[in-house]
Amino acid sequence: MDRINRWKGIFVTFEGPNGIGKSSLLDGVANQLAKFDVDILRTKEPTLSPLGQFVRTAEENYQGRILACLVAADRYFHLENEVLPALREGKIVLSDRYIESSLVLQRLDGLDIEFIWSLNNQICIPDLSVILTASVEILEQRLSQRSSFGRFERTKSRAEELNYYLEAAEFLSKRGFNILLLDNGTTPLEQNVEKVVQKILKLNSHRE
Repeated sequence: MDRINRWKGIFVTFEGPNGIGKSSLLDGVANQLAKFDVDILRTKEPTLSPLGQFVRTAEENYQGRILACLVAADRYFHLENEVLPALREGKIVLSDRYIESSLVLQRLDGLDIEFIWSLNNQICIPDLSVILTASVEILEQRLSQRSSFGRFERTKSRAEELNYYLEAAEFLSKRGFNILLLDNGTTPLEQNVEKVVQKILKLNSHRE
């Protein structure tokens, strides 16, 4: 795995179950960081590339190892074409989803965690990996407001998904990831935004 702290920038990823509120947290963090005159790249997985767009629709038609390989390929594309160039320029990269999604969704698809990791073990380790949690009841309530659902949302339980995210946090912590678990169910959004922003600014100050 590439220890990206040799680059000038800061790589932060945001993860959590469907309906957890990643987009709202990311919006808040990006808006707050903009006040500190730092250069930000906001990105996401699957990517906006043709490969990423294919991956976005692939879960309905492909499963198991096939889907896991497609997702991993898009992740390496993401790193090589978006993340690493931005980090070399000293930018703060904020990514909506990363390896945790694979360690959860592909497990929900019946794969072993070690196989999933074998496909992804050459990725870059982020400076900070934010994983959001909430109660199963809150997640179900938020998802009930959506008009459409993906295969995993239709066929898998929120409890199983949440449990796999907690297991992914422990798995990655043992492999050198800097994990920040945050309750995004009952904790005010502004409080979580402030906590993440302060951690990013501290990391950034150590690079300057």
